[in-house]
Amino acid sequence: MSNLAARLATAAVLVPGLLYAVLGDDTLWGVLALTVVGGGIALDEYLRMALGAGRHIAVRFVTGLVGSSAIVAVTLGDHPLRVSAVLSVGVVGIAITVLFQRAQLSGAARHLAAAVSGLAYVTLLVSAVPLFKRDLESPGAGWLLVALGIAFLSDTVAYAFGRMFGRHPLYPQVSPNKTVEGSVGGLVGGCLATFGLGMAWLVPGLHWSHALVLGVLGSAVGQCGDLVESAIKRTYGVKDSGSVLPGHGGMLDRIDALLFVAPIVYFYVTFVL
Repeated sequence: MSNLAARLATAAVLVPGLLYAVLGDDTLWGVLALTVVGGGIALDEYLRMALGAGRHIAVRFVTGLVGSSAIVAVTLGDHPLRVSAVLSVGVVGIAITVLFQRAQLSGAARHLAAAVSGLAYVTLLVSAVPLFKRDLESPGAGWLLVALGIAFLSDTVAYAFGRMFGRHPLYPQVSPNKTVEGSVGGLVGGCLATFGLGMAWLVPGLHWSHALVLGVLGSAVGQCGDLVESAIKRTYGVKDSGSVLPGHGGMLDRIDALLFVAPIVYFYVTFVL
């Protein structure tokens, strides 16, 4: 199977379930379940890169358990102290797990840093996804789809612009194939999401000025999220974060932009709109 065929087959399997969880399920359980599973896989991919594949299984397991519990606590917890309790007890548990990995004590500080940074980089950021349906009431599902659209349309249009018009490298030290022209295309893709999915369909009351700000801002931070993951992969000498999604690489490869886009859109809607 060619890479394109694999990408299309993977999308054909995953997209209907994602759309049902966002638009077809009136509760937040479907989105919460997808966030826990997707965030857990992405977190483990990050740890596998940082700690080494096939190693430190106990640290990865405990960190994954803490990450999943934190996402649920953020979504369902009715008091901030509950979230703090999950994270505090979780970090203590991770630290103790690292402490008693006697064979790897020489790298204990690095292992603890990787686990805690994974919680901040993956778990904290992805936990914004279920909040769209929890807090934004009737347009919440629409806003979540807009956030997804910004992340994925920005990436798609950036790729198309880069292939057609790309001449000037954007940040060759991190990602040699990305171009300034592709980045501009990404901004266009972000605005297509906020104007097309947002104003014209899912959030009809959205003013064009906010659609423009969200499209440009969301795409810009999403592209930074993509570059951040590229820098991480370059640090650890890997091409893809994993292979769980045929044709796409790892879960973290697919949601790297969304990790940055989701909280920005959520907090913009919450505090500005």
